[in-house]
Amino acid sequence: MARHHPNKAINAAIEYAMENGWRFVKSGPRAHAYGKLYCPARERGACLHVVYGTPTNPEKHARQIRWRVDHCPHCPDEDAEEE
Repeated sequence: MARHHPNKAINAAIEYAMENGWRFVKSGPRAHAYGKLYCPARERGACLHVVYGTPTNPEKHARQIRWRVDHCPHCPDEDAEEE
């Protein structure tokens, strides 16, 4: 597992997003955000989630990342394929 973020919970959420097809792009040294997550849809209007370097509540931020991945309207719903 590659290390993307210094916080374990946020790093696990980033890994979860990447396993689901999202792309992580780390910000530059002068950026306020730590990085950005982009959904698999490579089109205008696709989902984007900013990953903060030092959020007030890292566990909540990690939950928000996972929620965003799970509720992305551009990702194919695996449950729909099983029916």
